[in-house]
Amino acid sequence: MKTKLENTWRRPQSLAEAVERAETRADIGDNLEDFLDHVNLLVKQRATRRKLAGAIRREPACTGVAAQDAYLAAVAAHLANTWRLPAPRWTDQPGRRLKRPWFALPDAWARAWLLRDSPAAFRERNLFTEANPLRRA
Repeated sequence: MKTKLENTWRRPQSLAEAVERAETRADIGDNLEDFLDHVNLLVKQRATRRKLAGAIRREPACTGVAAQDAYLAAVAAHLANTWRLPAPRWTDQPGRRLKRPWFALPDAWARAWLLRDSPAAFRERNLFTEANPLRRA
């Protein structure tokens, strides 16, 4: 019999784990935020390049939503670029790129701004976002 309540929650340690832990597609966004908090902590703690690479190495399962699958690849590629690491091979798979552009803001007035500001890893996958789409508070 356990005498203490155990806290079993922990942040996803990898991008693949962020998808694995999701019960719904909407959960992936929350898990992605938790994953980004984890990698920000790794950076703050001056983690090794090997440990940082390990967080994005394994390919997340496809979600069935093309924009979400491309976004996950863009996240991994963008983090690799930021950390000056090679992007994982899985990020270049055809299923991780959109055929048609996707804009983070649906308004036509915002498109020029998003086209200009999107980081390369996102633009290459036909995703158009703000300049720092992985920013956390």
